[in-house]
Amino acid sequence: MRSEKLRVVLNAISLSRIPLGLVFLVLILRGALTEGLLVFLLGVSSDKVDGFLARRLRLEKIGLGRVLDPISDRIFISLSFLALCLAELKVDISWWAVLLTVGQDLILAPVGAYATFKKHRVSVSALGKLATSYQYVFVSFLLLLNLLGFSLNLLPLELMLVSLNLLSAGHHIYLWLLKGKNGAS
Repeated sequence: MRSEKLRVVLNAISLSRIPLGLVFLVLILRGALTEGLLVFLLGVSSDKVDGFLARRLRLEKIGLGRVLDPISDRIFISLSFLALCLAELKVDISWWAVLLTVGQDLILAPVGAYATFKKHRVSVSALGKLATSYQYVFVSFLLLLNLLGFSLNLLPLELMLVSLNLLSAGHHIYLWLLKGKNGAS
């Protein structure tokens, strides 16, 4: 019974990233960059906390959280990148980098959910964790540049973002669907 209550709490933490992503979107579009950064960091923290607790309590591979957590992550990241693309920022992200990042998430989330329901062992690889961490750092860095009034050509950082996203997506699709039974690398 205790583990069931813990799973409910972890799932609630995961699901909290969806409204946090919406709040982030609204704040950034209204030009409230400081508040937006704080909400974004809260969302990132919720991802790290629920992941740590799920691993620590050995609950990460069972139940609904196997699907809710990655889908909540992808929605949170997609909303964050859409906000940065739509907002009028001094230093902004290119539309093509947002399209490829959000597009990757639109493909990866349902493929991962499908593989999970097909009873494949779906877990995130080191490459996936690196790509997500880079996305978090990228969004935070972009907001900080705008808050501090700095100007910077983001093209090299955007190319790294897109490269990591595409490598991660291809890697996970291979592991989850083509390789079939083993989702870990």
